[in-house]
Amino acid sequence: MDIVDLAPPGEGPFPPASFLPPVSSRGVAGARSWTGLTYAIVPGHRPMVLDLHVPEDASGPVPVVVWVHGGGWTEGDRRYLPLQWRQNSVFEKVVAAGMAVATVDYRLLEDAPFPACVHDCVAAVRYLRRHADELGLDPARVGVWGESAGAHLASMVALLGSAPHPDARLLGTLGVGDGPVDVAAAVLFYGPAELDWIVGLFAAGDPAAAFGGDPTLVTALSPVTQVHPAAPPVLLVHGRADALVPVGESERLHAALLASGADSTLEVTDGADHCFVGAPVEPHLDRAVTFLSERL
Repeated sequence: MDIVDLAPPGEGPFPPASFLPPVSSRGVAGARSWTGLTYAIVPGHRPMVLDLHVPEDASGPVPVVVWVHGGGWTEGDRRYLPLQWRQNSVFEKVVAAGMAVATVDYRLLEDAPFPACVHDCVAAVRYLRRHADELGLDPARVGVWGESAGAHLASMVALLGSAPHPDARLLGTLGVGDGPVDVAAAVLFYGPAELDWIVGLFAAGDPAAAFGGDPTLVTALSPVTQVHPAAPPVLLVHGRADALVPVGESERLHAALLASGADSTLEVTDGADHCFVGAPVEPHLDRAVTFLSERL
């Protein structure tokens, strides 16, 4: 089976997946790919890796979109999209638009508490910039795109990276250690604006464990508290019927961005649940790629 042949397991709520079928991927159509690039080494942990897919017909440095998977900060894999979607669709659409796409694995909450997963995403952006020349990337044109928990992490990268005085404890020094983190655009699919309302869901109901015993991180890691006028353009997309992350989360972040003077666009789809179940997915993916293309 090829990854693009992996079919959604049916309509409606999906049972929790305890495994995924074996796949032998042909890669992303139209791309030259690097797989398993080690963007950071964490002692005592497996290597932190990303995959990169660059348009094979690129004649010069291209923009790069960093894709951050969801999974409630407790599961997920850089190689797979939500099972409700056509696999590889996001990556193929980005490449077809003339942009590279980097897909990132990050530490989950059972691996390490917050803000480790934020540190990992920051380190991935710094790594791509450090090696931009040899990878055929334009370090000045970087965007982020995440869904669900990945949207939270993408928003933290976008907001912290563009802040005049970012909280150093949230950025970290993993991987190459330093370098700019700012991005030119962010797409956020049905992510949370605040973390306090879902704290009880983390780490088997132990909030202290999820945040390393530091309760101040609950507020610091809520995107709505990191909004500022220099934030990059943001596109928020949410289903009005989302039963996991209420649409009010995107509405709250959108309102805060506008109030700060930042460029924010909110699009809400009636009848769509989490992962846009109940509505066509492709138009949302195309809209996101167009948004990123115009700004990168």
